[in-house]
Amino acid sequence: MSVAVITGASSGIGREFAFKLRDMANVKEFWLIARNSERMEKVRDELGVPCKIMSLDLTKDEDIEKYREALAIEKPEISFLVNAAGFGVFGSFDMLDEKTVTDMIDLNVKATVLITHMSVPYMKRGGRIIELGSGSCFTPLPHFNIYSSSKVFVLHYTKSLNYELKPYGIRATCFCPGWVDTAFLPKSLDAKGAYVPKSMKPLLNVSKVVTGCVKASIKGRSMYVTNWYTKMQHVLFKILPDCILTKLWLGMLKKNEE
Repeated sequence: MSVAVITGASSGIGREFAFKLRDMANVKEFWLIARNSERMEKVRDELGVPCKIMSLDLTKDEDIEKYREALAIEKPEISFLVNAAGFGVFGSFDMLDEKTVTDMIDLNVKATVLITHMSVPYMKRGGRIIELGSGSCFTPLPHFNIYSSSKVFVLHYTKSLNYELKPYGIRATCFCPGWVDTAFLPKSLDAKGAYVPKSMKPLLNVSKVVTGCVKASIKGRSMYVTNWYTKMQHVLFKILPDCILTKLWLGMLKKNEE
């Protein structure tokens, strides 16, 4: 039986992908990967289909290797791979400690690439890969630099991967949402004194945007951008110089005094 592998599966966008793939792509079995096993158990119970729960911290090499070992032992046929694990923190270069910086890069970039690289040999024609990008990858974003830069990598990596895998009948889609109503946002805004957006409203509905991404993935599209605002960012990135885009972004920020 084919399976869907989802990282970041315990909450938010990753959790939502499990339900949408069950309902829209008739997936009957999941491998759920995240740090919080208790939350994944709740997801499994709500899904009502077989789930392998893997409590892994993908910033750690030894935990990534546990996924490789599980693949070698069980040899699953992977129909969908969704790399939804990731995190971001607002703050300028002198506010973020080195561990936070390296953890963001390791999870958003390194783990995404390694999990994908390990999974592809277990995929057949018709397989689909969804990598979590961001609307932030279209514009230079001071004070959100590490996260947005990591998503630039994910976008270029996914588009290139899509071409490389096309002869094998496997397609890769970069999911580029705007601000989505999940627990990601409160966590990203924690740093006191950091410059953060004055407003992120209206927040996007997670069910709606994930539904759109699943449809785009099934169609084999290399990128899925969500709402009109994020699509506008994508267009402006192509026609305006970085200095103008950056000034527009800086004008949207305020100092976090909370």
